[in-house]
Amino acid sequence: MLWPLARPRRTRNVAVQERLAQARRDNPEAEAWLGLLEAALDESEDGARWEAALPSVAADRPVKAPLLCRAQVRVDGRTVRTWVRRLLDLAPQVNGGRRDMDGLALLAAAVCQDDARSDALAAAAGADAQAVRVVGQMAAVPLLQACARGLASQIPASWWEGYCPVCGAWPVVAEYTGLERKRQLRCGRCGTGWAIPLLRCVFCDEIQHDNLAYLAPEEGEQTRRVEVCQTCKGYLKGVTTVRPSAAWSILIDDLMTVHLDVAALERGYRRPERPGYALEARIQDGGGWWRLWRPA
Repeated sequence: MLWPLARPRRTRNVAVQERLAQARRDNPEAEAWLGLLEAALDESEDGARWEAALPSVAADRPVKAPLLCRAQVRVDGRTVRTWVRRLLDLAPQVNGGRRDMDGLALLAAAVCQDDARSDALAAAAGADAQAVRVVGQMAAVPLLQACARGLASQIPASWWEGYCPVCGAWPVVAEYTGLERKRQLRCGRCGTGWAIPLLRCVFCDEIQHDNLAYLAPEEGEQTRRVEVCQTCKGYLKGVTTVRPSAAWSILIDDLMTVHLDVAALERGYRRPERPGYALEARIQDGGGWWRLWRPA
């Protein structure tokens, strides 16, 4: 999906600027996506107003539920709507409806990974559904990364689930770090990392060695590969690295390794359509609540 060139204000982090510049050189066809991503990373740099929305962990949260499950998140509605509208303006393929779409409702749907709700908002505004989904996910990045920083100390020391312990998303990459090549999953939305056994499918918990395999490049870069499961036909990108990547780097790397996604898709592997764990949190704006409902 190619959108016209969009230039948001520049990020202040020099490392981010350098990686984005490299991404633009290597993947000029992805400029539209990079424009939205740059805006999201830039907004994440202004973390103070998002960190003010840090919720308390719900006392009735189920044992295997992410920390944001049933949480009450208080945000400034005007700030959220301005932020979402800025992203909508950077995405011309939304095809109108920008002023009619409620940014707070879209943020709520994105945090919950509720595509049905996002699509309903797009349809009501006469906008392109896929483009609105992308805008929603980018809009949620600053809030989710702020929540991940604030709740880091409350992440269980032993988290064995395949989905993120903070926001419930499936990981976008498995990092094999250090000399021991320990496997750590990384969330692309909030940046959280958590350890998981080496021989285990993230999506279906398959542990039989014969059903787990890798797709590796025939030549060139040898630090990246794709983990695949013959049982559920799921796949996950993997990378060997000296140390865990910065949260902002995960999203850029994911965009720059689309060729690995293509290789997996061409061989019949897919990522799950359902979220890892659908949240039942609430986002508060003054006297009203936007409920993040669990999708049917």
